[in-house]
Amino acid sequence: MKAELIDVSETKKNLDIEIPQEVVDHEIMHIARDFAKKARVPGFRPGKAPVQVVKTRYRDEIMSEVLHHLLPKYFDNAVEERKLEIVHSPSFENVDYENGQSLKFKAVFEVYPQLIISNYTGVPVDAIAVTVEDKEIEESLKRLQEEGAEMVPVEERRPIRESDFVDISFEGSFEGSDDPPIKSDKATVEVGSKTTLKEFTENLTGAGAGDDKAFNVTYREDYPERRLAGKTVRYQVRIESIKEKKLPEINDELAQGYGDYQTLDELKAKIKADIEKHKREHANEKMREKLLEWLEDNNDFEVPDTLVQRQLETRLQRLLRDLSRQGVHPERLDVDWGKIREDQKAHAVRDVKGSLIMEYVAEAENIEVTDEEVETEIDAIANETQRPIEKVREVLTRDTGLDRLKGQIRNRKTLDFLQSKAQVRVPE
Repeated sequence: MKAELIDVSETKKNLDIEIPQEVVDHEIMHIARDFAKKARVPGFRPGKAPVQVVKTRYRDEIMSEVLHHLLPKYFDNAVEERKLEIVHSPSFENVDYENGQSLKFKAVFEVYPQLIISNYTGVPVDAIAVTVEDKEIEESLKRLQEEGAEMVPVEERRPIRESDFVDISFEGSFEGSDDPPIKSDKATVEVGSKTTLKEFTENLTGAGAGDDKAFNVTYREDYPERRLAGKTVRYQVRIESIKEKKLPEINDELAQGYGDYQTLDELKAKIKADIEKHKREHANEKMREKLLEWLEDNNDFEVPDTLVQRQLETRLQRLLRDLSRQGVHPERLDVDWGKIREDQKAHAVRDVKGSLIMEYVAEAENIEVTDEEVETEIDAIANETQRPIEKVREVLTRDTGLDRLKGQIRNRKTLDFLQSKAQVRVPE
């Protein structure tokens, strides 16, 4: 076998390979004999036609099998001989064969870049100061106050105002349509809420319990409930009762209702500690991101296109999933998906570059993942998702779930190492 390696670039390679005639002839004969065992040739019993006749009659099929077998085999031999670390299966081009001659072809493929990174210790990175403002604690207390709110019936005779909760019964008929009306004997409307149709807020405000109101609502064309989208509905509404939200006072009694606290100051101290912990974790993650960004910016090497395309597809699929979870149909968005794809490509390149750097550091520093670390992570996932450990382990062992988990742990340990060796600058 002859094989010439052509360096198109740092990661793009070609191999021009020539397989000797005798090897090709032997393979043709071997496959032809297999064909002959089951070939149906006019004038011969099934499986009894001479090999030479089969070779002529099934020439294209036999050569297809020959190429399917020989091309990958000799490519793998050439790659192994040169100790190349390929990214993906090759594409075969310029396949050239004439009867009685050697077989020539070109293999086009990519390899991982040969990295030499010596600046991964002592990376300069700024620490992020963590402070908790009094207003943040107050906002948390207000959220707890909202959680403890009660709905109290309004006994006095007064008009409905914003933020009241109004119990109503209604019937809505579709104008210009035979569609059956929509009815409800009891529905609650929060007047002035973002989730309340403005027509309901406008017509209920100022009215009182026992009043009847009639008004139209025209729904927009893209309204989520298809039955109502683009329709005009005539509502007949009876106001049954009014409730208002009563907030508890922010005091020791409120604190005692949210855990083992005796005073409001104890609850505030816990809230402050929780906010501080969350901010510190977030700051730590940002610092690690900056650390990796510095390594990406200060190490120049070519990134394989195949890895970039894989990561780009992963990013786009993640974007589509996020939109779907928000109830947004991507196909209805008036956006330039080509522009979005181009913007995401730059991020995908950095993702791959960072991943290759992390892999290099992990190999250089012999960072490995133990079975105990995997089990600890599985246990944590089980606790977080409230599923049995056995079920979590079963799910992870499907496909490449366990390998992905080990990769995540290894990356985390690698970042821990990089952070421990970084030159952290504390802001003045």
